[in-house]
Amino acid sequence: MFLSKTVLIFLIFVFYCYCDNSILTVNVNYNGKPPDSIYLRGDNLNLNWQNGQQMKQIGSFMWSIDLTFNSNNVGEILSIKPLVRDIVWSVGANFQIKIPKENSTVNIYPWFYNYAGEYSVIGSFFSPQLNNTRQVVVYTPPSYNENTLKTISNVLIMHDGQNLFNASTSFSVPWDCQDTVNQLIVEGGMEEVIIVGVYNTPDRLDEYTYSYDPCYQKNILGNCVGGGGKGDLYLDFLVENIIPVIDSKYRVSTSRENLGILGSSLGGLISCYAGWTRSTVWSKIGCMSSSFWWNTRDFNDVILATYPKPNNLLEFYLDSGNCCPEPIGDDHYQTLQVRNTLEKDGYKMNDTLYYYLDNGGQHNEYYWGKRFYNPMLDFYPPSVIDQYE
Repeated sequence: MFLSKTVLIFLIFVFYCYCDNSILTVNVNYNGKPPDSIYLRGDNLNLNWQNGQQMKQIGSFMWSIDLTFNSNNVGEILSIKPLVRDIVWSVGANFQIKIPKENSTVNIYPWFYNYAGEYSVIGSFFSPQLNNTRQVVVYTPPSYNENTLKTISNVLIMHDGQNLFNASTSFSVPWDCQDTVNQLIVEGGMEEVIIVGVYNTPDRLDEYTYSYDPCYQKNILGNCVGGGGKGDLYLDFLVENIIPVIDSKYRVSTSRENLGILGSSLGGLISCYAGWTRSTVWSKIGCMSSSFWWNTRDFNDVILATYPKPNNLLEFYLDSGNCCPEPIGDDHYQTLQVRNTLEKDGYKMNDTLYYYLDNGGQHNEYYWGKRFYNPMLDFYPPSVIDQYE
């Protein structure tokens, strides 16, 4: 018996469509408050934002669903969000998945109930490099204590730790980093990050500068006062003594691509120096109102000019205010000079180099905390999942 031409074409079409289909398996991993059920909503692959598809529980803390796609979908971005009982939405940004070329599995780690992170002082730490001791405060993001299956992939080391979270320890007003980050995470503007605030000491000026400045200020008699130059020892302390503790105590990844450093004033100077000279350690470099005037603009004229250009990809964030004429301003012109030098070295604005001018901004904690959202948005935008299992 011979098949008609029409039937044959139909069967070939059905066979092609069947063979062209692939499966994207999405696994939700969650060990918080036991949910009755978990559903998935999204914008593609037969998902929608109005009604979720129920996921199958395949383990004590895992729910799974298979989504069918074909070659026309490859490379598209799928946005999804899990819900408990198809009612309680997961907190934070949508999960975004780049649809793969073949059968693949993606694991996601949502949370549903916590809207604020926590911070605490984790102890005093001795520096054998500097022969002194300081406290360290750590902020963990909203999901950290709810879904303990999740590893936080972003870690940010910050200087002047006592000024970051708490008015009782701050030099003046605190930055309130926790409020800024909590809001941005919950609103979906940024990924989660663990912040490690390393307190300063009475030797702050020496520790946050990498070279000796013979005349960083003048006394009442008009004579030069010199100082500084322990910055490399301080950076050794961070790498050799602080980061290993964070690695061992917290569910984090401190590999280079996940590790950032940020500070203000002299803290901004030592951050930029750390990035340029230790690019195998750091990838995200935040330099706010940086004291680029140090040692007659040594960072721009010597470090950037004579040190080998980093082989590893770096992201720089620079900013300043412009409240007042120099020399009592906010390092506005020195920051522009460094920005321009980095651009000449191949760093691209709004890609690997970010710059913000705070009109009227002054050189103090209030203004740094007020614009702290800028480096957070630049460094930690919600990412697209393009690694599969």
